Amino acid sequence: MGRISKTLNQTLPPWVLQRLNRALQPMGVAVPSVRPDRQSTILDNCYKAEVVRIHHETPRAITIEFELLEGYRLNFKAGQFVTLTLPMGATFFQRCYSFSSATHENNYTITVQRIFQGRVSSYLKSSLGVGDQFYIDDPAGDFVLPAVHPENQRYVFIAAGAGIVPVYSLIKELLGKNPDAEIQLLYAIRSREQAIFARQLARLEAEHVGLTVLFQYTRKEGDGHDPFRRLDGEKILSRVSDSASALFYLCGPYGLVKKCSEAFARAGIPASRIKIENFNSAPDSLLSQQLRPRALTFLPSRLLRKMVQVRQRKVDTILESAHRAGVASPQKCTVGNCQTCKVKVKSGSVLMDEPNSLSIEDARQGYILSCVSYPCDSVVVKLSGN
Repeated sequence: MGRISKTLNQTLPPWVLQRLNRALQPMGVAVPSVRPDRQSTILDNCYKAEVVRIHHETPRAITIEFELLEGYRLNFKAGQFVTLTLPMGATFFQRCYSFSSATHENNYTITVQRIFQGRVSSYLKSSLGVGDQFYIDDPAGDFVLPAVHPENQRYVFIAAGAGIVPVYSLIKELLGKNPDAEIQLLYAIRSREQAIFARQLARLEAEHVGLTVLFQYTRKEGDGHDPFRRLDGEKILSRVSDSASALFYLCGPYGLVKKCSEAFARAGIPASRIKIENFNSAPDSLLSQQLRPRALTFLPSRLLRKMVQVRQRKVDTILESAHRAGVASPQKCTVGNCQTCKVKVKSGSVLMDEPNSLSIEDARQGYILSCVSYPCDSVVVKLSGN
């Protein structure tokens, strides 16, 4: 019986082992339901964090102050970011958020702006409360100050939208090291109401003679875009007194960064004096570092159809793995918008890319969108039936 138990444990998925345990217990037979060689999940190397304060910056943005549980501390640099993991049912939602705190402030804060169809940002903005918990990994990113005497340099910071978050952290870090540091900030935002840290920046400007802040509002009265109000490289250079001696830090959408980089190159500013922030999506990072081959089991929607098992490949979503194994799974958009590929996870856990249209409530009930989901361990999926 021991040999049979070992064979079953190596071949059957966990949900089947659990049912066998319940059926065989009256007979005095136990089938191990947890395998000793289980691969670690995404949370094994994360820090557990708890919210201690929430500050509403704008109608769309909040600052979350958190502390680490279990006695840990983070060693971060101003301008860096962390990957926040939010477990919901069988699904892990992950997004990268920049620190808005400086290292000398003795607290940890991230600032989040709600984006369209962003499950994590929408949940954090509307539902997160003091005492709630989430997970984060080690700080990352090289959008940081020079290693040697950064306080003695001249800086021009260019930020657009939520790109102000790491820039705000860097400015506070510099002023903490040198209250008279020479800093110029050009901040492009749609309107005054959507300017994150507007009051804090105005206060810092009043307190520090070397800091100059320029807000560039890009929308007219109402809600129309005004192309003449947009920042570009030429406009920025026309407002910088001595561009040759300054360090430039850019954080914003690709269009602004591209235009600025081209203008700076034409002006002869060397690339060594320019820092650009590029956010990497959490799934890309996970795929390159943490995913290993997983066993996927697809349970049929109808009783008489057969169960299919397949070994997942690193580059495949769960939907792609299903189609590669010949499993009939419906699809339409394949980018997380239509919910045609919604299935239910019976065991295991997955990571979902964003943006996607899955509701938090569906996630809590175990549903996923298979076209943007990747397994974090061996997963059993129940297919949807017509």
